[in-house]
Amino acid sequence: MNYIEPAVAREMDGLRLALTAHAPAPYSMSARAILDHHGVPYVPVLQVGGAQNEDLVAWTGHRNAPVAVYNDEAPRAGWLEILNLAERLGSGPSLVPPDRDDRMLMVGLSNELIGENGFIWDMRLVMLGRGGPERVARARLRNPMYDQYGYSEAAAAGAVERARPVLDRLTAQLHAQRDAGRRYIVGDALSAVDIYWVYFSQVVRLFPEAVCPTPEGLRDMYEAVATELGDVDPILIEQRDRVLAEHGLPLDF
Repeated sequence: MNYIEPAVAREMDGLRLALTAHAPAPYSMSARAILDHHGVPYVPVLQVGGAQNEDLVAWTGHRNAPVAVYNDEAPRAGWLEILNLAERLGSGPSLVPPDRDDRMLMVGLSNELIGENGFIWDMRLVMLGRGGPERVARARLRNPMYDQYGYSEAAAAGAVERARPVLDRLTAQLHAQRDAGRRYIVGDALSAVDIYWVYFSQVVRLFPEAVCPTPEGLRDMYEAVATELGDVDPILIEQRDRVLAEHGLPLDF
């Protein structure tokens, strides 16, 4: 992808989307997939994972990605904010279930998976804690993510225990859907939580290298987290691979 520097993008109109560059970053890739699903054009803006990103902070107030800025509206960084923006600006089938109960379940599952203090938040703590206290102390000096995610040895030590019930709940939901003859995580059609699971499932099992080449350092981190989680129900990866194959979601970065 051809990324625009934040200082340049700041002077542009339309939708600008800050994305973590040159890595299969789940938050960025899922935001892209949702916008692509709705046919919403955007300008990709450079964000470097784990860096200070001063120009992006000066413009949007956010250091991480994704951040969506549409015309002169306030920057949007939360997953639900970006989803709602895509629903508003785009076309095609909605990724938000029309049934109230399904909609509440979709939002709840998504938040447990990718929201603050959810499944991926805890897996990030495991990644940040790799290598022991000395490596963490050195890395913390240059990587603002340690403070942003509230990293501590105690928080990292309990991360897997907090995260596994979320996977268990998702697994139970998939089995219930399959038993009812349904092909998606919630309801009868593709929803946002299906897309989120495609990308965030990388911490359970990476995409094959031939499908999505992953930088060695990031691959090592994901594989270490998967080892911490241990065995999972095959239905989780079966669902990921089927949705990916059938809906042509982006895997380039």
